[in-house]
Amino acid sequence: MSRARATAALSAGLVLAALVGGCAEPPAPPRPSSGAATMRTDTRPDATQLLATTVEKINRSGGVHNTVRGSLGIVGELNGEGVVQYQGGAAEFSLSGHTEPEGQRPQPVELSFVDGVGYLKTPLMRPEPGKPWLRIASDGTDFAAKLFSPALAQVLAAIDPRATFAGIESATKIETSAPEVIDGRQTTRYDLRILTARAAELSTDPQQRERYRSAAESGQREIGYQLWLDESGLPVRFAATQDVAQAGQMSLTSSYRDWGTHIDIQPPPADRVGVFRDLPMPQAQPR
Repeated sequence: MSRARATAALSAGLVLAALVGGCAEPPAPPRPSSGAATMRTDTRPDATQLLATTVEKINRSGGVHNTVRGSLGIVGELNGEGVVQYQGGAAEFSLSGHTEPEGQRPQPVELSFVDGVGYLKTPLMRPEPGKPWLRIASDGTDFAAKLFSPALAQVLAAIDPRATFAGIESATKIETSAPEVIDGRQTTRYDLRILTARAAELSTDPQQRERYRSAAESGQREIGYQLWLDESGLPVRFAATQDVAQAGQMSLTSSYRDWGTHIDIQPPPADRVGVFRDLPMPQAQPR
């Protein structure tokens, strides 16, 4: 593989990887302690009941309109609008918008996840002439699957708060909570902290378990998220921040409106979906 082509693939991969709404905050600073105080009980409220109730309400509500905005580190800014369907175990979604890489013009991007398969459309990654969509299967062995399926799983977790906390509700604490008005709507903001060592013990998902185990072993005791709930208990916002060595700081916020919307998400036409015959080269144009 040439250096130019490897660099191109990595740059394009960052675009999708940076969509990760499941990005986590930098580790919380250590609490001052000494001697026996290090063993004191964590008195912060448990988030189990809060998250269980929120998940139940999401499941009953079904569809919602979603906006994702924020910084993608060195990749630039992301602005996207879409819809999400929460019926069933995994969410399905469709998102369109643009990314603005540093020093380049804004680049359009479309991403969807239907029936367990992801699809990506961006001028940075053109699989075949006349076939602008790229299929990303989690169990695929092709170039696209190997490069993008881990990132796609995190995108899904970012858009679906259920996936972030599923199975580890009792490993999550409420750091603070406070009323906050968003676009004229009364909400309550919850600063949530996942205890990584405990989450690694509880998680039944191998990838999730390994992620928390690695975080705990590296000294990252907690991973933070912010969740805003309206007066009915449904999400209004979901936010996270992470420092990524290869990409800089990523900070994304998902906003939700019109819960209960009927949504029918369809995959792209089969004849518009291509595969890579060779490593892709980016098509982004400079300013």
